[in-house]
Amino acid sequence: MKNRRVLKALEAGPKTVEEIAKETGLDVMEVRRYLLRFAEGGKVESFEKDGKIYWKIREKRPEEEEFKYF
Repeated sequence: MKNRRVLKALEAGPKTVEEIAKETGLDVMEVRRYLLRFAEGGKVESFEKDGKIYWKIREKRPEEEEFKYF
């Protein structure tokens, strides 16, 4: 599935939308759409570095780990 290819590309570390598109073979706009959906779901986050926007897989915070349902 295309959305998994986007997440797989981020497993190696932060990347720009263009880098993800090149690695996955997907269109830049399609990559952006997946990233925004993942961000809404809390799976990825973006940050700015050297004037570029990078995306990475969001790490869970300790309080998220300890609050689990039985």
